[in-house]
Amino acid sequence: MLRRYGPFVAAVAAAFVLGGCGGSSSSPVAAGGPTTPPPTTSACPAPPTENVVWPAAVPKDLPLPRNAHLLDTQTASDGVHIVKFTTQTSLRDSVLFVVQKLPKAGYVLGRGDAEASEADAPFLHGSTRGLVRMLQLGLCQTEWLLATVDTQAQTGTPLLPVHTPSGSPSPLPFG
Repeated sequence: MLRRYGPFVAAVAAAFVLGGCGGSSSSPVAAGGPTTPPPTTSACPAPPTENVVWPAAVPKDLPLPRNAHLLDTQTASDGVHIVKFTTQTSLRDSVLFVVQKLPKAGYVLGRGDAEASEADAPFLHGSTRGLVRMLQLGLCQTEWLLATVDTQAQTGTPLLPVHTPSGSPSPLPFG
């Protein structure tokens, strides 16, 4: 069963080793035309509130959507915990959740990547390193893959090497 997550675990490793890829976005504005702010409400109906019992390996202080439906949980031999779940939210709303909630809880977001139907964001909090990948399944359904590892409990795996920030004021991973 863990083989299904091989590409995802490889992506986690690449994200932490390489620091991820920065993306850019721009929104061209017609000359002289007014700009319209992005909508603050979702086009998706409010999902039912579901009390999710998260696996013990998921950090208790990691903000996670309350409307999740757990699909699968795996723990690799090297200590990487992988949780797969879905939400009845758009990919946009899922990304906004990560960008708004994780930093408020003390999680430092790394350089992620976003495309039309998926987005990912590595994060760090104390000895916890992780990556969240969100895949659009439909207009109002997102599949999440959450991978976390406690670097203090890690047993010499090269998968998610311990990295101490350089202290450089540069936001670039190579300082």
